[in-house]
Amino acid sequence: MGYVEMSGQVDVFQYWPHGASDVDTLKFIPDMTSATFFSDSAPVNISTFLERGGTFQPDDNKPGEVRFKPILRKAGGASFSVRLQGIDAPETHYSPNYREGMFDGDYGTWIAKHVARQISYRQPYGKLSTDFFANSLRSKLGVGAFNKSSSAVFVPAKLKIFADGINGAADVYGRIVGYVTLSQNGHDVVLNDLALLEGFAFCSFYGSMTVNEMQRLLDLYATHGSDGGRRSQLRSNVSNELRDFEPGLHTSRSMRDTDQDDNGANSIRGTDSFRSKCFDPKLYRRCVDWVGRREALGEPATLLDYMRSNDEEVVMLADFIAANGDWSIARKLSMGSLVGPDGAFRYKPGDVVFEARPVTIVDEQTRPLPASFRTPYP
Repeated sequence: MGYVEMSGQVDVFQYWPHGASDVDTLKFIPDMTSATFFSDSAPVNISTFLERGGTFQPDDNKPGEVRFKPILRKAGGASFSVRLQGIDAPETHYSPNYREGMFDGDYGTWIAKHVARQISYRQPYGKLSTDFFANSLRSKLGVGAFNKSSSAVFVPAKLKIFADGINGAADVYGRIVGYVTLSQNGHDVVLNDLALLEGFAFCSFYGSMTVNEMQRLLDLYATHGSDGGRRSQLRSNVSNELRDFEPGLHTSRSMRDTDQDDNGANSIRGTDSFRSKCFDPKLYRRCVDWVGRREALGEPATLLDYMRSNDEEVVMLADFIAANGDWSIARKLSMGSLVGPDGAFRYKPGDVVFEARPVTIVDEQTRPLPASFRTPYP
């Protein structure tokens, strides 16, 4: 497998409470001339793939219609939305996911779903983890306190993507998936690694990743607190019980930038007010989808029944390793089977490998881009 590297910049004040980014997602401002694919052959510049490529997404405001969402977002300056590979962090905002099959011809149902999607839910420890992660990052890079007059501080960055083609470099939402390293103050900080080492994110693996890649990240995840050091609140309050989820723990979009912490204390540093425990963000998102369906459609299924009915195929990491990292031959389970009849989770973050959802990156005329970076794109 080859890899892509490119240089750029990252604003270290883009995280909550100064910006909208979470621990595991950020905006990356690229130097397109540096976007290079490396393999056994000569290096190839792939800027055209990134400038022309994108996906068509359902238009939430126009039932039955889709719109082109480019990989390179040009509003407010050219940037990528980057999803950090191999990690998943508590959500500061998540709406019930009705993008798939959002419009079925019934306008009443569509309106109900649309209204439900306007509420943005927040996972316990989402804002706290993001704030502490960003402060730790800025401290390592020697960046001072937030200054309202400048509001943004950009530092040199590198993005690395393990993929042979554009379809492996982006996810179904058109986000680039990879590793981001920030360099300043004599430090090189890999954001993916920092989030795991300091306990602000969980491991989250997909079948497109190599076994060695997964094992390296899992080792970093296990390192947090292993030397007797104090664990982060997130890692100290991990639960494997569905009953610890609180459906009412949410905030509207308009409240996302207030000085409230996750559970309504008067300071973003408040640490004594948490009522709820936290668990795998993937399961949390399923819970929010259940809340949305119940409120929008009046679906009567209990949360436990909904979670146990999830038929998404997953593979246990041990089975994935036994299959030498080949998803196609590894033993499959349904995600719902990993939730017990009593609501206990039968796995821990990092134990499960999820299928990498196939994506075809196209241009604005819906023409698929070449699957290989070595195939010229006009």
